[in-house]
Amino acid sequence: MSITEQEFLDKVILFQQNGKNFKKWESVQKYSRLAAEYALYKGLRKSAKSIACVFICLIAYAIYWSDVPGFLRDNDCLLPPLYLLQDIFRPVQQDCGFCKIEDIHVRTNLSEEEFFETYAYTGLPLLVADGMRDWDTDKFGYQYFKDLYSKTNLDDNDDDQFFNCRTNITSLFDLFSMSKDRAEFKKGTEPWYIGWSNCVPEVSNELRKHYKVPYFLGHSERTKLDWMFMGSPGYKGAPLHIDFVDHSSWQAQIKGRKKWTFAPPPECWYECPHSHKIVVEPGNIFVFDSSRWYHSTEVLEGEYCLTIGAEYD
Repeated sequence: MSITEQEFLDKVILFQQNGKNFKKWESVQKYSRLAAEYALYKGLRKSAKSIACVFICLIAYAIYWSDVPGFLRDNDCLLPPLYLLQDIFRPVQQDCGFCKIEDIHVRTNLSEEEFFETYAYTGLPLLVADGMRDWDTDKFGYQYFKDLYSKTNLDDNDDDQFFNCRTNITSLFDLFSMSKDRAEFKKGTEPWYIGWSNCVPEVSNELRKHYKVPYFLGHSERTKLDWMFMGSPGYKGAPLHIDFVDHSSWQAQIKGRKKWTFAPPPECWYECPHSHKIVVEPGNIFVFDSSRWYHSTEVLEGEYCLTIGAEYD
């Protein structure tokens, strides 16, 4: 039996609210990961004596990977099982107020004062429809980046973090060596979706001539590390995951349309029983705390996707 992502999220919430009915589900195998996470969050973190539950969790997780739900099994971009172990040691949310929302807020003409008072550090996701005000990024695209990086030694860009999702593209060198047809997403070529952090000062200086800190952030400092995400229309982006970062971030949608799905962390399932979805359009900037919200992305049909983002403090 194959289930959709939304059905899976709904069952996650149902399990957390009605754990005693777990055995009544159609296939215990398909939901063993839920059992593992339930034991971890309700056992391991409450008492050192519960360390034995780690072994139970590992066994359950192994069973889970032997018969995962359809939408997960078909997603080759999933992180390996060790991701769950990494997940165990993330900071637990002591206050779930950030996810007690009915809908994601959409704003325009947002003042710096209101942003920092209501959104900046509260964990509330926010879409600023006019966020790219006074930006000049029309020229941004594959060829522009290729020309820009060709002035650097790609072999020396090892400091760049590269996100590869179900493609054979593993570096900037691979990215800028692909055929013209594939780079232009021509029909019949292999689709792709990648992301990378830019650690080349010359590239950063050139890029920032065309965009600046979003107007509602005012003079808030941001990291010198910018992220770029690019991919084929109609292509699954990042799977449901949580990031291990120190600050919230903004994501500017330069081209294409991207659908985001958000879900609260397990410790907040009781208080926040809903997942959320939003479509980000060109010109929009999406602000959220990726270390609190589990999130996934999907590039919608139409134009290819290009997103630029950074953390702020």
